[in-house]
Amino acid sequence: MGLNQHSRVACAIALACGGAACSTTFSPQTCAIDTDCGSGFVCELRDQTPVCVATEDAPILIGQSAPVSGTNQALGTGMKLGIELAIKEQNEKGGVRGRNIELVFRDDAYQPELAEQAARVLVDAQETPLAPRCPTTTDSSLLGQELISTTALDRGPGAVLAFLGNVGTPTMVRAAPVAIETGTIFFGPFTGAETILRDNKAGPCKKYIFNMRASYAEEAFATLEYFKKKGVNEHKHLISFDQNDSFGQAGYDGLVAAYKQLIGNFPGSADPVNPIVRFRYVRNDDASVPAQVQGAASYLANLLTGNSSTHVVGVLMTDTYGAGSAFVQGLREWQYANDTQQQSLDKANRLKLHFSHVSFVGPNALSDRLVTAGRVQAPSGAMMPLTDGVVVSQVVPNYQSDSSEVVTSYNRLIAAAGAVPSFTSLEGYVAARVFIAGLLAHKGPFTPETLVSTLEKLPDLSLGIGASSGFSAGNHQYSSAVWGTSIEADGSFRNLYFWSEGLPIQFFE
Repeated sequence: MGLNQHSRVACAIALACGGAACSTTFSPQTCAIDTDCGSGFVCELRDQTPVCVATEDAPILIGQSAPVSGTNQALGTGMKLGIELAIKEQNEKGGVRGRNIELVFRDDAYQPELAEQAARVLVDAQETPLAPRCPTTTDSSLLGQELISTTALDRGPGAVLAFLGNVGTPTMVRAAPVAIETGTIFFGPFTGAETILRDNKAGPCKKYIFNMRASYAEEAFATLEYFKKKGVNEHKHLISFDQNDSFGQAGYDGLVAAYKQLIGNFPGSADPVNPIVRFRYVRNDDASVPAQVQGAASYLANLLTGNSSTHVVGVLMTDTYGAGSAFVQGLREWQYANDTQQQSLDKANRLKLHFSHVSFVGPNALSDRLVTAGRVQAPSGAMMPLTDGVVVSQVVPNYQSDSSEVVTSYNRLIAAAGAVPSFTSLEGYVAARVFIAGLLAHKGPFTPETLVSTLEKLPDLSLGIGASSGFSAGNHQYSSAVWGTSIEADGSFRNLYFWSEGLPIQFFE
């Protein structure tokens, strides 16, 4: 029996004696790691001192902020489901040396201000009179007029250990600065943005950020390689459809950078600010899409005018499923409409459109919407599925065909839960699996500061999510792999290519 257990027994005896001849005074057993404590006890901090406590008194609290309401609720619902599957799986195995993992969730409706509020609640943010620790707390160029705080923020007694699987770029820009200002780990966010997550804007506070997935820049690079294979070889044959905020800008910047690296410098005739033409819709407002369809249609009509060539056009789509499906449907209906432009431009035959959405789109929701919308009739009479030419660059393997360990486990769990599988919930599951591996590898009391060191030593877990995976002190991005998948007429996903940084792209078609 450990000292802490002896103390509990002694206390019980003292109470039974009425305090007359027994003492209730005792000192908790100090410890360094869990094995220093007896069965049923773990080593945790209490008043900054590592002591043995009962496992039921030491749950590991993980926070998540994501949309489960509003226009883009499928994104948050999917990530939350995947994370919950992994947590339930581990808790049924005994948790983390007896500790249960608990997810503390907040709905932010994909609204930046709600995401910041949720982050403050989840870290129990405490204002201090000291200067902020992180540049991102007061970076007006990043945050706009509303700064996160003019003073440092501390973690309160109710703070979660880490954030896991927060959803979105514009929401991340408000939530991540709160997390890292308080010294809380920001792990596996569902965004491939460079800003804050992969650049140096967070200064020394970037140590608290751990990315699981490939960046949007890497997705754009892989996408442009795919477009090149299809015959796109100059900037006039590229279009960006993107959300009018930091998310859309991240995708656009990635496409421009990829063009310079893969094709070359833009000609002098290109717009110096936006060298690739772009059409932007308003976040959470699918009604803003039709105007962008009209703009893109006019651009493509001009491309076809005055020549008889066939034009192959690649459209990189940094979007969400509602806006993305509306844009694809709108452009296809314009392309195949039997109108005066059809007679003069032969747009149905001379225009070859390839749409590629970044992974954040919500691939399954996008597929469902396109399949439900059905087909559009070409002038020839052929009924063309709206899924034709639609690709999604994924950052996890294709759960419909992959046989890796993590996908096999995910499919088993999702089936047992009676839920519908998706790429988004798979990403949530993968992120949670890696985070839990870090918890299992950790020795000593759980604090964000000490867990950072453990995660940096986490090797490739051989889950099957890329050629080279893992963290290190100099690399806080676990995977750089991208899987290109086409959406088939029945809504299924077919593998087109595999890309990973530093390796030649591999095509399957």
